[in-house]
Amino acid sequence: MNQSLSATITRLRKERGLTQEQLGQLVGVSAQAVSKWEKGGAPDVELLPVLADRLGVSIDALFGRADPSTADMTQQFQQWLMSTPIEQRFSALFKLLAVSSPYLGSNLMGSGIIPSISVGSTCFIDNIAFDAPPTWLRAYVHAEEGLMLGVLAEDFPLFLLMPEPAKGYRDNLPSPEQCRKLFSALALPGAVEILLFLYGREEGFYHPAAIAKHTKLPLDDVLAALPPMVDCELLKKKNLELEDGPSLVYTLHNNFSFVPFLCLTRWIMQPEDSHVFACDIRKRPILTPPSEKKENKP
Repeated sequence: MNQSLSATITRLRKERGLTQEQLGQLVGVSAQAVSKWEKGGAPDVELLPVLADRLGVSIDALFGRADPSTADMTQQFQQWLMSTPIEQRFSALFKLLAVSSPYLGSNLMGSGIIPSISVGSTCFIDNIAFDAPPTWLRAYVHAEEGLMLGVLAEDFPLFLLMPEPAKGYRDNLPSPEQCRKLFSALALPGAVEILLFLYGREEGFYHPAAIAKHTKLPLDDVLAALPPMVDCELLKKKNLELEDGPSLVYTLHNNFSFVPFLCLTRWIMQPEDSHVFACDIRKRPILTPPSEKKENKP
């Protein structure tokens, strides 16, 4: 077999984080067969389409004949992701986005200087001060085309990508009154503790007395916090008929965005400017849409 094919199979397998055994299972052969291919042996002809599909490339690419200018990158990307073991897809996609993030900085592209970025093992920097709180090592791109925020680490991978819409971001933001309503509810004593408790439990409805018992909060604080949290769609309630009469019980409103919301809260409140990569090339204020900039040009 052509040695370049052996090298291509080896390279693609390793790039996708697959062992020889895992690739063999995807294709329907043994790990020993994959080992032979990578040492110069030839796969059966009928296996080539399956092998290419599982590795997320075309047969031409498998033989080193792919033309990047005509490649359907969307299809190739989908094939690559499908060829990745399902339990590894989130982390594989995150790593791809993380190492690609410097290319969003167009001024760097013009200069030909692209920082080499890799996913680190930890999200925290080494604090010089002994009593300093743990500090995220972050990355961001603030460009005319949009915004990227990231913590490029294995122990807390975070990646937020927001291409700017044609009319800008502002039309999709909540109103100041909606913000005040949410923040006022979260500011009530015990509100955040209640949410942290419920997000760590199996789904179900909980009586206020049970919430107070598990969170060690005063029952009065729990009773005061629950109705405003229902009004903000953080919780939902229903009437439960008990022996001594009806009673309200509460559960989460399946608002999974609360966890990312807390992560962004930490991002906002972290004062240290510690970045593994930072690119700030936007000239417009972030809430000024592109169309408004064009209209204001002399």
